[in-house]
Amino acid sequence: MPLNFKSLRYRVGDVQIMEQMRGVKPRIPFDPDVMAFLQTFSKLLLTHPQARAHSDVISLAFWCRRAALEQMKQAHSFTEFLLGRGVAFHIAPSNVAVNFAYSLCAGLLTGNANIVRLPSKVFAQVDIICQTLNEALQQHCEMRELICLVEYGHETEINNALSAMCHARLIWGGDKTIELIRQSVISPRAVDVAFADRYSIAIIHADAYLAADNKSRIAQNFFNDTLLTDQQACTSPKLVVWLGEQKSEARAQFWAHFEAYLRDRPDPEAVSVIKTLADYCHQAAKNPALKYIPSETRHIFRVESQEVSQEMLENHQGSGLFYEWLMDDINEIMPVCGEKCQTIATYGVTENNIERFIFNNAPKGVDRIVPLGETMAFSLHWDGYDLLKTLTRTITL
Repeated sequence: MPLNFKSLRYRVGDVQIMEQMRGVKPRIPFDPDVMAFLQTFSKLLLTHPQARAHSDVISLAFWCRRAALEQMKQAHSFTEFLLGRGVAFHIAPSNVAVNFAYSLCAGLLTGNANIVRLPSKVFAQVDIICQTLNEALQQHCEMRELICLVEYGHETEINNALSAMCHARLIWGGDKTIELIRQSVISPRAVDVAFADRYSIAIIHADAYLAADNKSRIAQNFFNDTLLTDQQACTSPKLVVWLGEQKSEARAQFWAHFEAYLRDRPDPEAVSVIKTLADYCHQAAKNPALKYIPSETRHIFRVESQEVSQEMLENHQGSGLFYEWLMDDINEIMPVCGEKCQTIATYGVTENNIERFIFNNAPKGVDRIVPLGETMAFSLHWDGYDLLKTLTRTITL
């Protein structure tokens, strides 16, 4: 079936490359050509005149550095003989600017050719990354057969055709997107990797925070985890849990430092502020015990609760609404650690306490536990999937 649809726009690659992808030879994981290409991409991205304005783009560039890739390769050491599955079809989320690039890198590093549907929302980051990929491909012509980045609407025939030709399909963007895309059939031996709607939380030990001498940096890290994506990413904490003895003082200092950091950021749009207020009012109508805590800026909307439910976090609309829950014991977070809970960001919580929590409670959710400031740090272990194994075939010798 020809793929030259009139509504398909190519940002990287072209229709000829896409039509020939099924015949492209899969590569081994961490193929030398792929590693060299990503290193060039990293260098070009770091020198792009507009990249410095976007911290998520700079983070991507550092993620693709040679040293980082080599470290990743060592962390994923394997003894089996692995080959890429063939063609990977990536459906990127519409509300996170650089996710598509990490998904593409995962497909490349696992030895696959890649077709990526770009976010439907307009992001300057997408333009920067696509331009840089095209520049890098001029220096690595052998990589052209492995990359097609496209834009299109919700045309079912395109989803059907791309799904039919792929050997692995990665669906980002939530439950409704997964349901829609799965109506398009993939071949019997193709694998589906679905990244469903999730939410994340943060746990801060008050005493450890008060002892920290880098509170301004902690505020910046918290911003990168949350408001950098307007809390739209699954990795963005919607709930802040406080442990320790000195909760009142720690909270006062934490939010004071955070709001001081936010004063240099552009004010949120009025529609975002109204959406946050409406979200709070909806929850407060069902739970009168919710306590609104006034803030000095329009960027955040703090709400203290004696109990937080999964439903509150699943229906969270982002845009700076933070629930706060004061606890005496980490085990009290279990009610929000169901299947929809993806990441827990921690500050000052000991590794022993975390391990005991996981061992004793075996939560159905919680696929990642990372330091505060690293919720957006992508890896080949994501949402409970080992992408290295999922996107490759193991050949038994």
